[in-house]
Formats: sequence, structure tokens, C-alpha cells
Amino acid sequence: MKILPIIAFFSFSLFFVACSSTDKELMRADELMETAPDSALHILQRLKPEKYKHNPNRALYALLMSQALDKNDIKVESDSLIRFATSYYTDTQPLRAAYAYFYLARCENNQGNKKEQALALFKAQEFASKCQDYKLQGLIYGDKALMYQSQGQLDSMVYYEKVSLSTYQKINDTRNSVVTAINIGAGYRMNNQYDSALHYYYLANKLAIPLHEPLLISTIYRSLGSTAYKQDNYALALHYYRLAPSTNSKGDDYNKWYLMAKTFLRAGKLDSAKIYLTKVKNPFPMEVDYYKQWQVLLEKEGRFSEALQNAKRVIEAKDSIQAHTLASSFAGLEKKYQFERLAVENKNLIIENKQNGIILLVVLLLLSLVCIVFLFWRIKTNRQQIIVQKQLLKQEKTLMKTEKENNILLQKQMTMQHVLLKNVEQYRSQAVKRPLSAEDDRLSDQKNTPITTLHEELIAHIDVVYPNISVRLAENYPNLTKRDILVCCLLLGNFDTGMIATILEVKSESVNVHRGRLRKKLQLQNSENLLQFLLKF
Repeated sequence: MKILPIIAFFSFSLFFVACSSTDKELMRADELMETAPDSALHILQRLKPEKYKHNPNRALYALLMSQALDKNDIKVESDSLIRFATSYYTDTQPLRAAYAYFYLARCENNQGNKKEQALALFKAQEFASKCQDYKLQGLIYGDKALMYQSQGQLDSMVYYEKVSLSTYQKINDTRNSVVTAINIGAGYRMNNQYDSALHYYYLANKLAIPLHEPLLISTIYRSLGSTAYKQDNYALALHYYRLAPSTNSKGDDYNKWYLMAKTFLRAGKLDSAKIYLTKVKNPFPMEVDYYKQWQVLLEKEGRFSEALQNAKRVIEAKDSIQAHTLASSFAGLEKKYQFERLAVENKNLIIENKQNGIILLVVLLLLSLVCIVFLFWRIKTNRQQIIVQKQLLKQEKTLMKTEKENNILLQKQMTMQHVLLKNVEQYRSQAVKRPLSAEDDRLSDQKNTPITTLHEELIAHIDVVYPNISVRLAENYPNLTKRDILVCCLLLGNFDTGMIATILEVKSESVNVHRGRLRKKLQLQNSENLLQFLLKF
């Protein structure tokens, strides 16, 4: 029985030693991650992840492996490994959590999941702000900028690149500051804001001088040349391209010569363009544009058969690039199918190009017919507009005549109203107002006599302007009282409600009630206007 504790102790000791050894290996890989990421990857590849079940080392292994693969430019599309790190690291280890979500965002980007990438970057930024790791914050803002650039949102791209630049400058990270300044310039250049682009390219050049890295200097001058090319300043573009130093990367040197050839071609210097195009021995990954430049050059020289061959090379280059991209990912099978369909369509287009001459003539003929039809339509439209203008002018004259007649009538009404108002004031001044007594009947007769005379005079004046309107109303509507006819005459005289109430010696509300009764006696509909009815009567 004594042997069991010994075996257990020995097993535990071996397990502890193994764990300690593994911890050291992981820590060694972590130390080499920034300075020698290839060595860190080599160490991690020797380790066996199966040993890290239910152990914090598994989360660290997942994070370091994702980091090493990314730093060695090996794209990882599966997020199963890094998700163990994101589920393990929390607020207690914000730096590890920030890096875990950062590399999760890159995995999501490799899979094309933009929404998940944005969420992961947001979480990474949240954790990074807690540990004040400015370099990591700069990387996060840079990835945000690239995400917006892929979506064509250049303003947002420039904004986050500027935030990234500010972050790198806080820790005097010169190299990343140079790269970020170049990216800002590229964003402004793509947005056609060339002055701003040049400002950041000059800033990048100033920062890059102490670094003595030919690749950075070459990138800056090629960017300056591309900006000048966009501004159609070909001489300045060539000047900047010549300043770009040679690098250890043939791809960058080939890119420089391609850009010079493109500029010479645009400037009309075909011989120089041909020299630099010939110097490019391996045009990948710019072979599509490279063969397009050859096609344009040969067409300008009148060598159309050779130009057609380069057109085929353009299509083949597109096929090759697309095939390479699709073959690298199982998730791209659908795109591969679509690409194969497009490749067939491109071959059909090559055949159809032989008929371009005939099609062009037909198109020109159709355009001519369209222009003729448009001219006839325009002439017809102008004639119709002239007719409409004449009709409008005629209607305007009629309206002016009607308005003139209305003005004369209104003037008559105003004159008549003025006379009537004078009579009203006169009758008021002559009317004797005394307190009621036992002789009310005699005083009432004395009072009503001048008022009745006033009413009759008002009706008489209206009958002059509107011939015998009171008689005609009485004949056609026998149910109308003298007071109804008086109200009709006062309305025709353009008296307002207050004036009518004063003349009738009643309240304004009583006038409105009387008008309602009058409408019923005249059998008017709700939509009919009483005054308009009287004017037309």
C-alpha cells in the first residue's frame, strides 16, 4: 500500500515538471514575438496543444499561436483557436484580452465577416484602454481604418488612421508612425484631396529619414509620384519615381518601373514606356494592369494583333489571380463558380470584339436617329409652349378686364356705403331718445318713424345699383319679410356684421342667426355663398 503514494507523488512531480517546462516554452515564445516572430512560431509548432486541457496555458498557447501566425503573414480563417483565449481572458488580464480580441478580429476579417470583425475590434479597444498599451491601440485603430477602407468609407478610414498616428506618436514609435502617415496620404489621394495627401507623405518622409529603410523611402516616393500622376503632372511624377531607391524586394522595384512606364505612356513617350515595361520581369501581382499598359502601347503604335494578344493576357491574368485566391479558401467555392462563369463570358467578349466596328456604326446610327427624334420632339414641345403661353396671355387679359369691372363695382359700393353711412349718422342725430314713460306707444311711433324711413332709403339706394333687387326678391320669394329684404340689401352694400347690427339695432349674434334663417328661406345649399347668390340674382 505504501507504493501508491510514492507512485502518485512521482506522477505529480513529472506532471509539474512538464507544466513548468511548457510554461517556460510559452514564455520564451512570448519574449521572441516582437523581435523574432518566426522563431516564436517555430517554438510553438513544436508544442502539443493537447496537453493544455483545462489549463490557463491553453489560453496563452491559443493567443501566442494566433499572434505568431499573423506576424508571419499566415492568414488564419478558423476562429476556433483564438476564441478559447477570448473566452478565458477577462478584466483581470485586460492586455491579454485586448490582444485576443484583436486577433479574433483579424480572423473574422480573413473570413469576410465584417460585422463580427467590427464587434471584436470594439472589444479589443475597450480592453486596450484599460491597460494603456498605446501600440496595441494604434494597431486596433489601424485595423478599423482598413475595415472602413475596404467598405469605401474613406473619411472614416482617414479619421481612424489619424487616431492611430496620434497613438504611435505618444510612444515615439517612428516606424509605425511612418506607415500610418503613408496610409493617411493614400486615403486622401483616393478621395482626390491631393494637398492633404502630399502633406502626410512629406510628414512620412521626414519621419522615415532617420530609419534608413529603403523600402519605406521607396514607398513614400512612389506614393508622391502617384499623387502627381493623378494631378496630370507627369514630369513631377517621374521625378519622384526616380528618387525612389532600389530595395531588396524585386516586387517593389518592379512596381517602380511599372509606374514610370505608365507615366511615360500617359505623357506620350512610347519608347521610354516600352523600356521600363520591358524591365519588369515578373509583373505579379500587378500583371493585370501591366498587360493593359502593353495593350495601350501597342494600340498607339498601330500593332493591333499584338495588342489583342495582350488583351488575352489581361484576361488570363485575371483568371490566374482569381483562381489563386479561390483555391486558398474552401469558403470561396461559390465565388469560384461565379468566376468560372465570368471567365466564359470574357472569352465570349474576345470573340465579340471582332464585331466592334459594325456595332459602333450601328450605335452611331441609332444615336443619330435619337438626336433627330429629340430635335423634332423639342420643336413640337416649343410650339405647344407658345400655344399655352398665348392662352395664358388671353386668360390674363380676361382676368384683368374682370378685375377692372370688379374694381368699378367696388368703388360704386364704397361710394354708396359712404352715402348710406352719412344718412345713418344723420338719422341717429335726429332720433330723439328719451326714457320710457306711460306714453310709450306715442314715443315708440316717433322713434320708429325715422328708422323706417332710413331702412327704406337704404333699400332705395341698393335698388339703384342692383336694379329693383328688393322688388325681385319679394316677387320670387314671397315668404321674405321686409327685414329679410333689408338684410339682403345691406349685404349687397358690403356692410359688415357689426354695421348691420348697428343699423338694425340688434346684437351681432342676432345678425348671424338672421342670415341662417335667410339662407333657409332662399333654399340655399351649404356649399352656396349667400352674397354670391345675391350678386348673381
